[in-house]
Amino acid sequence: MVDPHSIVVKRGLILLTIVAAGCQQGLISPSQRPSPTPSALSRCPAGSPAPAGPQILLSNLPAPDDLAFDRDGRLLFGDINAGTVSAMGIDGSAQPIAGGLRVPEGIVVLGNGQILVAEQGRNRIVAIDPASHAASQWRAFPNRTGQEGIDGIGPELSSVAAAPGGVIVPDSPNGVVWRVSLDGKTATQIGNGMTRPVGAAVDQHGRIFVADEGGAVWTLDPVRRRFATLPTPDDVVVGRAGHIFVNTLGDDAIHEFDAQGHQVSVMSGVNQPQGIALDGADNLYYTETARGRIARVVRSFTLDPPKVTRTTRGTFIICPVIRRAAGFQDALSLVTGSSPTTAMLQLLQPGTDSSGALEVQTPEHSVTIFVAGGSLLNLSQVVSLP
Repeated sequence: MVDPHSIVVKRGLILLTIVAAGCQQGLISPSQRPSPTPSALSRCPAGSPAPAGPQILLSNLPAPDDLAFDRDGRLLFGDINAGTVSAMGIDGSAQPIAGGLRVPEGIVVLGNGQILVAEQGRNRIVAIDPASHAASQWRAFPNRTGQEGIDGIGPELSSVAAAPGGVIVPDSPNGVVWRVSLDGKTATQIGNGMTRPVGAAVDQHGRIFVADEGGAVWTLDPVRRRFATLPTPDDVVVGRAGHIFVNTLGDDAIHEFDAQGHQVSVMSGVNQPQGIALDGADNLYYTETARGRIARVVRSFTLDPPKVTRTTRGTFIICPVIRRAAGFQDALSLVTGSSPTTAMLQLLQPGTDSSGALEVQTPEHSVTIFVAGGSLLNLSQVVSLP
């Protein structure tokens, strides 16, 4: 699971700053060094419409479980049979990050990039360094109940203005919820009286949601209140517009609620949806553990691998590939992250029938592009340069 709001806010601030500075068609150069005179840039065609309904992204996995997104926008997933945490690359491949874990369950990525994983088989949380991929114990929890260990973890509260700092940890076997400091050393109990809390999320107002396998989704604000009654909830996430998504094992479904608890939609026929996540554009990702696969439902827009051309002048023309969901006609904006070594020479914004285009000059081996819709939806993509 993942707390999307910190990522959205940070990227939104980057986008607003650049767009306000005049990031439109024409010459934009954040560096002071001379740049070659560019030829006229043409808009890239829009990608084909996004598929309606579920799209299988990875298959033939042993037993994929919980999901989260890292700071580069990669989808992380744990596999409880393989004992691994992996990342899905832009080409759809699975890239291992850590192994030797005993039943890795919940995943959360902290603001510093550190990856926390709930290791159910050892009833502890391990921290994975994003660079070295080394794993170390972050915090262990006692379990004298004879039941399965800790199941979920997250999100980080430090970036939510209305909430205190730390990480939310549902203590599954003991039926309580903790707020743990970012170093894992101090734990404060913030909820109790639950059957088996297994997942948590927080909205932009600091309201904490807890999925309880006993048949409820609770809110802690701070008093525990029943938000919804569902058959074996397993995880919960909050979207950009404040909608709440819950995957349920009792009826093999994913339920969507508005902020007041009214059910908006139900996606049925999902075989053991153990994991659920939303990307920066509110597209829905989920695992089907029994079928060994990970799927996605595009709700707004998504990005396919871009096309990159190196010009004779030594610059790079990047052609994004934006795929829109049926009925999604919102205006989108395109921009790159700021860098002292990268000059953006030309930029054409996307339209409903195009993906925009940009030309950059840089000595780097990659650049990051951002595509945003309004103030809520935002996707980033790391573009490798030839």
